[in-house]
Amino acid sequence: MTTIIIGNIIALIASLLMVYSGIIKQKEKILYVQTVQIGLSVVSNIVLGGIVGAIINALSCIRNILCYKNRLGLKEKIVITVLAAFLSIKFNNLGLIGMLPLISTITYLWLMNIKNVIKFKGLIIFTMILWLIYDLTIKSYSSAVFDLMTAITNTYTIIKLSKK
Repeated sequence: MTTIIIGNIIALIASLLMVYSGIIKQKEKILYVQTVQIGLSVVSNIVLGGIVGAIINALSCIRNILCYKNRLGLKEKIVITVLAAFLSIKFNNLGLIGMLPLISTITYLWLMNIKNVIKFKGLIIFTMILWLIYDLTIKSYSSAVFDLMTAITNTYTIIKLSKK
């Protein structure tokens, strides 16, 4: 019970940053805030026993740093994809649900260079739905609530940007 509380407190802090990224309108700032959030999510996933989530989040942190520095090329994407797939399959302890972080990160990795902010936010919504299911499975309830909130804030921002 103590590990669930500690994991959820860490996840809560990470989740607050995730929701904040949903209201940011500049891609570079979104990636920066997400990188900090992802680092905290690694710790939370480890505490809660979400091994694949921790692995994927660690690789996602590297991915975001490379993207932020404009060094996320084809070679780097392939290496991250292969590493993510290999490590996820090797350490997956949750069956099909354990593969959701992998699906999320590979999708995000290959589409994150979308220049259109509305489409980029749509990508975030899709990946958050996958994480929502995973987080509920590992009892990261605070993350799950905020996964949903992030999807909602990104939807709201898409509507707002579409009206301009």
